[in-house]
This record gives sequence, C-alpha cells and structure tokens, in this order.
Amino acid sequence: MANEILYSIGETPLKDLIKAKNADKDSSYYCPDCKQPFILRKGLKKRPHFAHKSVSPNCTPESALHYSFKTLLHNKIQYHLDQNLPLNIHWKCNICNDVHKGNLLKKATMVRLEHDLGVCRPDIALLDKNGKAIAVIEVVVTHKPSQSAIEYYRNNKVIPILYILKADQDVDRLNYESLRPDSIDLCTNPKCSKCGHYMQKKQLIIVDSSCWKCHSQMKVALVIADIQIDLDILSSEDIQTANEHGCFFNKQYSQFINNTYLANTCRNCNNFIGENFLPDYLLFPTLKREVIDIGFFCLYCVNKIKTQKS
Repeated sequence: MANEILYSIGETPLKDLIKAKNADKDSSYYCPDCKQPFILRKGLKKRPHFAHKSVSPNCTPESALHYSFKTLLHNKIQYHLDQNLPLNIHWKCNICNDVHKGNLLKKATMVRLEHDLGVCRPDIALLDKNGKAIAVIEVVVTHKPSQSAIEYYRNNKVIPILYILKADQDVDRLNYESLRPDSIDLCTNPKCSKCGHYMQKKQLIIVDSSCWKCHSQMKVALVIADIQIDLDILSSEDIQTANEHGCFFNKQYSQFINNTYLANTCRNCNNFIGENFLPDYLLFPTLKREVIDIGFFCLYCVNKIKTQKS
C-alpha cells in the first residue's frame, strides 16, 4: 500500500542515515531507532525498505520514521547554522489564511535535539544567543504535543512548529529548498491598533476590460482580502492608487440593494459595475490584470461596522 509506513531509512555503521532506495545490498545497516541489524529489501511488490533480521518488539516503523525525520531535520538546521546560511521557511497561517515566509534562523544561534525544557522535551529546540528557547519543532507521527507542552510554549513565547507525517515518503519533504511545516503558531501580520486582532493582507487587482453598456475600454478594480472580493475595505489611499492606474470610482445608486456605494464607473457613459458582478472579472484568464499589494485591513473591525449598519 502506498500509504503504509515502512522502514525506509537505515543507519550505516558510521551512524549516517540512508534511504533504502539508495542503499547497497552488500553493506550493513541498522535500525535508526532500536539499533538492531536490518535486512535491505528491494523487490517488485513493495518499494525499497528495510526489515529487522530478528523480531524487535519495542520498535515500530512509526517510531523509526519519527527518529529519522527529526534527526535529518536537526542535521539540516545545524548545517545552515555552521555555514551561516539562512534557512527559508513558509507556512499557511491558521490565523489570517495567508502564506507567510521567513528565515527560521533569523534569531537562532543553536539547535538541540530533545532539549530539556523542564515540563517537556521537544523533538528540536532552537535557542538564541542567551540559550533561551525561541522556537521548537515537533514531529508528529502518532502523538501530538501534550497540553502542558502547548501551554508552556504559549506562556513562554516559544513558537511551536509542527510537522505531521502520514507516510515514510514524507521524509522527502526535507529535500525542498525551504522548510514547509504543516503548522506554525505564528502570524507575521501587524495587529490592529483599535482592537488588537491580527490584520489581513489585501490586494488591488486591476483588470483591463470594457464597459458592459457602451463597450468603451475600462479598467475594473477589485480588492481581494481573506479570499473575498470587497470594495468596502478600500481606503482613500487605495482609491487614489486605483485611479492612478486608470480606474474611475463614483458613487452610484443600486436599485437591487437599495443603497448608494462607490462603484467602478465608465468614464464615457457613467454606467457602473454592480458589486455582485465583480467576481465575474476574475473568471476570464485572458483579460490582462495587474496585482498590487495595498497593505492590511482588520476583518474584525470591518465586520463589526457592517453589523452596526445592518
């Protein structure tokens, strides 16, 4: 089975870790977890893997995968520290839904395996120049970090980074140029000065199109934020940016919603594009478009204002 966890990594007599697909049948290998002798198997039914020469009751493929992954990841981090190289990392944020990028080693000067933090021993700990843990990496195969460990990280401002492994092939994720963990409890966006919530990125998309009424050339502006299309979050500076790129906004009355709002307007005939039709302009990939980052907005405050108006 493709998702079956196998012993896909073995240890050489020199303590180096090697993948089964790269191993030689004439060499000796050992289990990275229990250190017992391995047999290399390269057959037709299963992908290359190792097996114990004799039964090792306290060892499982999951525990060997956990040990191998954290060791290889530790070695990769240590190499970048020794060479004074940045180690790029990116992740999908659970708070703002954006993809963040950064240098894992911006503040870290040391990396430790199973560093004792008193209440827990994370798989990997990143320490600053004073020896303080600033981030930890937990490799999850069968067990997630305990609640006491999570509370310790939160109370001591330690950033938890999680890798969730479901197959032994997940080791190949370490081949990526940048680290791609499954979860990081960190949002790099600024916080709202009014309510303290994390703000979200917004982008201005300007589409080259034509007026639906008179067919004159027309640039249409849309704002993408939190996977939504919403002109309500346009600031005066955003409108100025859109106008500088050829757009034209004017207050228009919509009988459909019985309300007046700022809308994309044709300079020639003064007809406008209703809010409900804006998503249609993203459905045509042939239309030329320009994407401009225009800062951040607070979704919490915007929704609060909309609730008060309704």
